[in-house]
Amino acid sequence: MELTGLAVAAVIAAFLAVVLRRYIPEQALAVGLIAGALILAAALIGAVPVLDEIQELLSVSGLSNEYVVVLFKALGVCLLTQLAADACRDAGEQGLASKAEFAGKISMLVLALPLFRKVGDIALSLIQGGTP
Repeated sequence: MELTGLAVAAVIAAFLAVVLRRYIPEQALAVGLIAGALILAAALIGAVPVLDEIQELLSVSGLSNEYVVVLFKALGVCLLTQLAADACRDAGEQGLASKAEFAGKISMLVLALPLFRKVGDIALSLIQGGTP
């Protein structure tokens, strides 16, 4: 679905959620979550060619597959964290949204640990006069 269609769907879902919030708040939350998930799914389907192109560019660059895996995992962590935090904010849970964002940041650090270790090994090798 193109951007215009996704934007229209988001506006319609938001309007429906606002109207429902007056009478049935639980249904308004469900509409927001379902619409958000469907829009995200449509956007991700549209992003598949871009992700394929990025993967092809990275493979041509000669970088290790390990880096490509970390890149895509990091992208997934960012998307999931943002989705969870936005869902919490929609439910009126600002504190919970902040905790979800914090958990995402910690996950990114854990994901990057092998890369930090590799950079440290390269730096140590260069300091000792060897080649990386």
